[in-house]
Amino acid sequence: MKKVLLISLLIVQSCIVFAQNCCVNDTIVREIQFPLTERDTETVFFYFNNEWIRGASLDMVSTESIQKVEIKNDEYGNRAAFLTVSPEILAQIKEDAQRVYVCDDARCEFPGGNGKLKEWINENIRIPEGFKGSETVYVKFTVQPDGSISDPSIFRQPSKNEAVNQEALRLVNALPNFRVKYYIPHLKKSFAYYIPITFREPGVIFIRGDESK
Repeated sequence: MKKVLLISLLIVQSCIVFAQNCCVNDTIVREIQFPLTERDTETVFFYFNNEWIRGASLDMVSTESIQKVEIKNDEYGNRAAFLTVSPEILAQIKEDAQRVYVCDDARCEFPGGNGKLKEWINENIRIPEGFKGSETVYVKFTVQPDGSISDPSIFRQPSKNEAVNQEALRLVNALPNFRVKYYIPHLKKSFAYYIPITFREPGVIFIRGDESK
């Protein structure tokens, strides 16, 4: 009974994972339409006879054909379900999996999407004392597989005001962890991310390059 219950729960979970794995090709320059939630990043990978098969999913096997189920981390540190099936069932799974498209492109998002990233910057930016006018600096940084931020650097249009450059770097270093989702267990990688950070003189409204008090 426990085995049947566990397998039933895995089947339900596999449906959720399959829906989550429908890939949307997002880039860092396009507004994200469907932001990742924390739950979305908690993908469970399924192994059949200790083998991860591209395109294979739990709904390709019947409950009766599953001989054993074990939940543990795989060699890449991913949460995974290891299922044991007969050689005949495994061959059928591999055949069926060849007809399934699997997205190789991992996704990387600020929590809530790019719109929230803009809001976060506006709420946390510190305009240097005495700053005049308006200017934008561009910061490049790396998002690690766990979502943490590293190696920020100004790669375009550094400000002549060093306080502006330092504040842009401080702001990026203070970013919360991004949400990262992988679709292939062994293809974990870091992401290069670029953001513009605009500094505006407090109390001045800029309209199409002009300013007014």
